[in-house]
Amino acid sequence: MADGDIGTFAALSERFELPLGSYKKPKLLYCSNGGHFLRIQPDGRVDGTRDRSDPHVRLQLSARGAGEVYIRSAACGRYLAMDPGGRLYAAVSTGAPRGGSAAPSAGPHGARAPPQQLPGDECLFLERLEENHYNTYVSKAHAEQRWFVGLKKDGSSKAGPRTHGGQKAVLFLPLPAGE
Repeated sequence: MADGDIGTFAALSERFELPLGSYKKPKLLYCSNGGHFLRIQPDGRVDGTRDRSDPHVRLQLSARGAGEVYIRSAACGRYLAMDPGGRLYAAVSTGAPRGGSAAPSAGPHGARAPPQQLPGDECLFLERLEENHYNTYVSKAHAEQRWFVGLKKDGSSKAGPRTHGGQKAVLFLPLPAGE
């Protein structure tokens, strides 16, 4: 190739099926609006707190597909969810058994372990890295309406229909939770 020539590369025709899993370490989701950390509580409430030592702000993000995540409290095991009215709540996993089989798999020592449950579609969010390096999370179930996860300045959750891109309330910075 001579100087000044532009080279091109052929697109890969194969797909790489990488295993989807959870991000290894828990994260804190810091909201730009009011300086709160997203909190998923065991009683079903979702809000924000400035107390980074609260165990319910340690969140485990797990990918279902490219840009699709479940957000679960590492402390109580509940998932972030959005109801049909756009309100955020903490859901217990009620989806179909993982792996497609209803039969429990054999665990250690031959004991049968209960099938692992997947969260429902109300718990799935589209994660997007914005130009300002914050992340936004849109409910996949309400993607046409573009209902975001958001926190008000006082730390209460913001209803999906009252959110839109560009609001400080919907900007979250994933931070390491530490030990």
